[in-house]
Amino acid sequence: MLKKSLSLILCLLLVLTCFSACGEKKGSEAALVYPIDSDPEYLDPQIISHSGAKNIIANCFEGLVTVNESGDIVPGCAESWAISPDGLTYTFNLRKNCKWRVSIYASPLLGLDSSQTNSKPVTAHDFAFGITRALLPETKSPGASALFAIKNATGVNSGKLSSKHLGVRAIDDYTLEIELEHNDPDFLYALLQSACMPCNEEFFEATGGRYGLAVKYLIYNGPFYINNWVDDVSLSIRKNDYYYDSDNVMPRSVYFSIFDEQATRLGKLKDKTYSVSPLTKSQALEIADNKKYTVKAFDSAVSCFIFNCSDSILSNMNIRRALAASFDYASLGETLGEITAKGVVPSAMKISSLKYRESASAVSPYKNENPAALFKKGLRQLDISSAELTVLCSKENETAVRRLMQSWQSALGIDCAVFVEPLEETELNTRVAKKDYQLALTTIAYRSDTAFNALSRYKSDSAENIIGLRSKTYDSLVDSIKLVEGISHSIKAAERCESYLISAAAIIPLYEESLYFGMGKGVSGTFWCTCSDIVYFKHTLSK
Repeated sequence: MLKKSLSLILCLLLVLTCFSACGEKKGSEAALVYPIDSDPEYLDPQIISHSGAKNIIANCFEGLVTVNESGDIVPGCAESWAISPDGLTYTFNLRKNCKWRVSIYASPLLGLDSSQTNSKPVTAHDFAFGITRALLPETKSPGASALFAIKNATGVNSGKLSSKHLGVRAIDDYTLEIELEHNDPDFLYALLQSACMPCNEEFFEATGGRYGLAVKYLIYNGPFYINNWVDDVSLSIRKNDYYYDSDNVMPRSVYFSIFDEQATRLGKLKDKTYSVSPLTKSQALEIADNKKYTVKAFDSAVSCFIFNCSDSILSNMNIRRALAASFDYASLGETLGEITAKGVVPSAMKISSLKYRESASAVSPYKNENPAALFKKGLRQLDISSAELTVLCSKENETAVRRLMQSWQSALGIDCAVFVEPLEETELNTRVAKKDYQLALTTIAYRSDTAFNALSRYKSDSAENIIGLRSKTYDSLVDSIKLVEGISHSIKAAERCESYLISAAAIIPLYEESLYFGMGKGVSGTFWCTCSDIVYFKHTLSK
């Protein structure tokens, strides 16, 4: 990596300084601490997919729009916007007091001296370049598909059209016009994603391909800026005094602790090491009735049995369908959850302003009268006589999975040998994210607000496609959610996507789950993006 590395002594000093400051500074000058699972390899807003990186970008950049404590869309860098009567043209009026925060390391790349640092305005050209860059095929932005409603976006993203045909243009320095190809009720939500953050073209080009790889290769326009990045240890952000609303940014700094132990999070919340932290369900329940703490729960996860469709054996749909058709739900017991999932998409997801699950039908599990025949057909197609399969699961679910394995062996016979590999939760999540598995019982957390974004993660080109599905049919079904007119038709299109995933035996949804977060004693004002784990710290107070 090209990130600036510090010595171990400096690293320890950073940690000790931050932790002691957390206890000393109060109110609007607090130094906050928040854990993230792993070190981001890069922080280029247009290409990140790592959840920790998204948290950092959400606090160091600001898009045209943002969200408030209630999860509502509110003005960001655009102080206002107008939508044409046909819903196809959005005109954003940018604030004239938005500035880039340029560090002393980054200023030479812009040809600025010390007296000019932080005098560069954020313009409509920066937003036009950022959105255009997200849609260029060479960028491979994981958020590109959410922007396909923009005129000619699919043509640009596929390389069939030049970016000059994209329906995004800066009318002047402070007016941005975005023309859509079709009406998209989720479009303002799409603009929340990191791919839509502004990107200054001059600075981007000056980095010579190193944009986002180190502190000196980034400039910022949000409430905070990155002031230190220590490989595999920590990343800290500080209040940006050049932010247009800096008077209402409460914390002095936020320290992101990397590679923490999930089991220690509640203890660190209690002893004030952490100000805010993700929690497991059991940890959240332990402090739910304690008024000293605040627990937030978001119904944005589903426990699922998933199949790696890129695996040499499970790439065969008949093998997957045989396993899905002989799936014994009763063998799993009631230890996995309380609310049966109605589909792949959890309850918190929206289509426009509607909760998707409140309008969508439940998706039936895949069934076939003769799973053994399907399995044998799959073996013949693969030209093998038997199959050995391994199921990954958490250690607490090992017993339930072993019961399920027995039902599979009974239904499919000796030609199917299934083994279980129980893992710690962190390792399970890592293996699944890397597609280093065949089958897995896991919880999928959807870090987005819309059903479209949740279903987009299984598209062929998605960086978050943990099931390894490669299907042009499914890709087209997801795109159709945006292409149809009317919310009711979008809901039906999303239902078809869920049905495809289940009929293709790629996912077996089991129970709805929640994501839990805790705020420590005296901590308030932190808010989340409706149903994701993107945490906004700009209004956080610590008493």
